[in-house]
Amino acid sequence: MRFQATHKLASYVLVAVAMASLAAAGLVAPLAAALAFAGLLLSWFAEPTSFLGVLIAGRGALPARLIAVAFLALTVWEVAAHLPEPDLSPIISLLLFLVVFKLFHRRSNRDYLHLYILSFLLILAAAAFAQSAVFLVGFWLYVLLTTWTLMLFHLRREMEENYLVKHSTQAPSQKVGVHRILNSRRVVGRWFFVLTAGVAVVIFAGALVTFMLVPRVGAGFVLGGPKPRRFLVGFSDEVALGQSGFLSSDNRAVALRATVPRLASLDAAARDRELENLYWRGTVYDTYDHGHWARSRTPGLATDLEPLGRQWMVKEPGFRGSSPFPPLANTIRQEIDIVGLQVPVAFGLDQPIAFELQDAQPGVGAAAELRLVPRWSSEVALRLFSRASSSVSESEEGRTAGGAHYVVFSRDSLAHASAQSGMPIDELDPDLLRPYLALPSELSPRVQALARTITAGKPSASAKLQAVIDWLGRTHGYSTQLKRHTAVADPLEDFLFEQKAGHCEYFASAAAVLLRAAGVPTRYVNGFLGGEWNALGEHVTVRQNRAHSWAEAYLGEFGWVRVDATPSIKASRSMSRLSEMVDSLELWWSRWVVSYDFARQIDLARSLGKRLGLLPSPGGRAADGALSWRRHKVGFINGAAALVLGFGVMQWRRRRPRRSEERIRRIPSGTPVGQLYEKALRRLAAGGFPRRPSETPREYLERARTVGLQGWEVLERITAHYEDARFGGALVEEGIVRALARRIAELVPSSEATGITKVTAVTGG
Repeated sequence: MRFQATHKLASYVLVAVAMASLAAAGLVAPLAAALAFAGLLLSWFAEPTSFLGVLIAGRGALPARLIAVAFLALTVWEVAAHLPEPDLSPIISLLLFLVVFKLFHRRSNRDYLHLYILSFLLILAAAAFAQSAVFLVGFWLYVLLTTWTLMLFHLRREMEENYLVKHSTQAPSQKVGVHRILNSRRVVGRWFFVLTAGVAVVIFAGALVTFMLVPRVGAGFVLGGPKPRRFLVGFSDEVALGQSGFLSSDNRAVALRATVPRLASLDAAARDRELENLYWRGTVYDTYDHGHWARSRTPGLATDLEPLGRQWMVKEPGFRGSSPFPPLANTIRQEIDIVGLQVPVAFGLDQPIAFELQDAQPGVGAAAELRLVPRWSSEVALRLFSRASSSVSESEEGRTAGGAHYVVFSRDSLAHASAQSGMPIDELDPDLLRPYLALPSELSPRVQALARTITAGKPSASAKLQAVIDWLGRTHGYSTQLKRHTAVADPLEDFLFEQKAGHCEYFASAAAVLLRAAGVPTRYVNGFLGGEWNALGEHVTVRQNRAHSWAEAYLGEFGWVRVDATPSIKASRSMSRLSEMVDSLELWWSRWVVSYDFARQIDLARSLGKRLGLLPSPGGRAADGALSWRRHKVGFINGAAALVLGFGVMQWRRRRPRRSEERIRRIPSGTPVGQLYEKALRRLAAGGFPRRPSETPREYLERARTVGLQGWEVLERITAHYEDARFGGALVEEGIVRALARRIAELVPSSEATGITKVTAVTGG
């Protein structure tokens, strides 16, 4: 490819990669991204000499500048309107506009330099908000292309400013036309890109090492704290029936990922059964009124968090009896990474018993830290707090904690329900149960009559619960295509008596209200159901299309028990091999790039130190210390052996004998004049007059003339043709080569030349 076209293509691909990385980070609207890429493609044809380029430089120059000024003014106005919490979206849109503007106005090297600076700002913005491992691929391509592009840019600038070519030692320097050089195919070749790609690999590796070793500085050190982005709305303080809660295959965005060691130890069939029953508990509501669930925020329903070592135990005052289990016995441990949720609730398998924040210590310069905050009905929130404030009472002013990483310990409310885990209903404070038994005053009498009919002859709470589930399963079906009857005010009443079909929100609400009407305390829960098993990363990926709703009923001594009356829905539980690889890469990116901070660096350094034996293992026992010392000694011995071996190789290379015959600079094999010159050198070396390793062909010829080499005129002609062929690319006629080959016999070193050479060799000169 011609040099000018190569430089242009590398520059365009560099800008395209920066724009694609920005789009992958979700910082640009799809329409804006499409317009930017369309402008990128169209600007390819806007050369200064083309019709489009002439039009833009002529009649279109003033309108283009006016549009640029107007866009800048609009951006300033939008940023100022959002102060003191500035919105970066207008600034990013301005950067895209400036990139396209510069692409249409490529006139000099300065314009290309401006393009490189703008592309760097785009990749910088993408790095600040990247939530996907796709950015890693884009960043690697950007580093590679930057290496190529900047070298090509430097070469082009040198060519355009001053480029001299020396054809031979006899020819004078001549000025060469710039256009001829820029259109040459011989300036850069395959090895240029191969070697510069190697440089890019070294740069990328250095960037990774720097990222791993340099202490992380929190974003709040510069920006005053994180400003979370919204991904999903549906777990707010109020839920309206029909707005969410149905399993849709459309939204496949990842909500969270969880590492559950218990699942990894099961066989495939048992694991599939377990995946069907993973209830990721989220928000909890206790008040129902005309199709809306909300929280009463009654002080008696507040959740308590009690510290137990590194864990925080979840308590509901007044409801829990003397549990027969130790605090964390028979629990399911989960390590959860929140990905696509910006809601305050801390998700965990039903029912969470304890939480643990592994990265509780904020990084250097961090403006905020992650905390657990108690809410209501055993619900726990995750909040980002300003480090200047230490009061938990400011929980509602804290920022939501998207991208959090934490550990949950849970018990399955059905598998571990047993006596003494709760208090008998008649022993509970009536004020404590009132919110969970409350029914709206406008509730239709036929709903209450239906509840009495379904639970007739069922004396116990568990029997009433099973009767309600069985009745809903017999009489109602699952559907997301609902058309409400306007004559029925309450959507729940419409579901029970008219529609006879609905999704999980309706089934959960119906079960909760019918059980309340029958005297059983209930509450409504939003969360996720199931997940996809990633065999490569051995974790569960929960997507937003698995949003689900169910109820919880209080069964006295058995405590709170999950009630899911929704008919079973089969969803995919596995991934393809390609999806597993991408999903595992996404999890790695979230944990070790997005959430990588100073605390993780310390943990990584400690783990590496223990593996190398530089740090003692926990426990402080003598045996552990001895083992650590042995590893310590082995590490030092291996390191010392490597140093000695490297030093020995260096000394061997320095002191090995150097044969001048092996260091003769050769031109490509098969060239007749090159073979002739090598033949002459071998004849003179055999006669005691070798060419020194540091001598150029011209210096060797001058020495031969000085010492009176017999036939040096022949050597002069051979050397001249050799230099023309090697350094000037000249072609030497075969007749000349054959004529000089017949005269090689005239090259006879004199005794004086031979003597000087021997003395020089002995004295080391």
